[in-house]
Amino acid sequence: MKRTLLLHNPNAGDADHYSTDLITAIENEGYDCTYYSIKKDEQWKEKLGEADLLVVAGGDGTVRKVVNVLFDQGMANKQTTMALLPRGTANNLSKTLSIDKDSSLEEQVLHWKREKRQRFDLGALSYLGHTDIFLEGTGYGVFPALIQTMENVAVDHLGAEEQLQLALEKLAQLMQTATAEEYHMEVDGKTHQGRYLLLEILNIPFIGPNLQLAPGAQIDDGYLDLVTIHESERDAFITHLHKIIRQEKTTFDFQTLRGKSFTIQSANKNIHLDDQYLTLPTDSLTITLQQHVLDFLV
Repeated sequence: MKRTLLLHNPNAGDADHYSTDLITAIENEGYDCTYYSIKKDEQWKEKLGEADLLVVAGGDGTVRKVVNVLFDQGMANKQTTMALLPRGTANNLSKTLSIDKDSSLEEQVLHWKREKRQRFDLGALSYLGHTDIFLEGTGYGVFPALIQTMENVAVDHLGAEEQLQLALEKLAQLMQTATAEEYHMEVDGKTHQGRYLLLEILNIPFIGPNLQLAPGAQIDDGYLDLVTIHESERDAFITHLHKIIRQEKTTFDFQTLRGKSFTIQSANKNIHLDDQYLTLPTDSLTITLQQHVLDFLV
């Protein structure tokens, strides 16, 4: 019997997902399940090495919290096997892994029996001797501004889809007044520079409110995708966002560079790391890839 460690964020998203329902669905498929609420205690951090399977029930932020602890404990290089029960708002990771968040809890658990695994790379951001990891992406410009903006907007009364729609609307508003910044980049040793409204280095296709910025990004190919929006593309990108908001068909020709190692220099020190806003103490950072760190059951 496989030992599963169920790590649950009961506050994620807008759906009811009680701990007893989660435990019952897992145990009914023959798994031994140990439950922890990551909101109530920290004991789960001491148990990560004891499980055959780590199950995360929550949103993208919950997954990142667990992976960060694995990374800090030096366990992330052991190809940890994880399973997701998406219960967040955006659920960009489960969307990337083609996990249907709208299927029943029982169906999601039943899929684990197939033992179908998806390899997953991680990005690593380093500056001044410090390293952080990311699952989704990191970058400059309008997305750090969007994170700050949404932190000051009351959304508790809104459902998940309404929150995503509001975030897209706020992003379109920010794009109208955003200031382009100068960036100097080295991508696998080749130099690039320009003035951009947005600069993102992505591990997965989606970011923020389910916005597809890197359609060609692969989570297991050993590369990250650097996506930029030049100040001359402002109006076209705003039009693209408005069409998404109205649920109209639309495409955008994103300028993309693919690489394994990136160095970014800019006077702009405000970045995001997945869903976290950061102000760097330096104008230079390095981003590299850590290949096949995780396995997800899909």
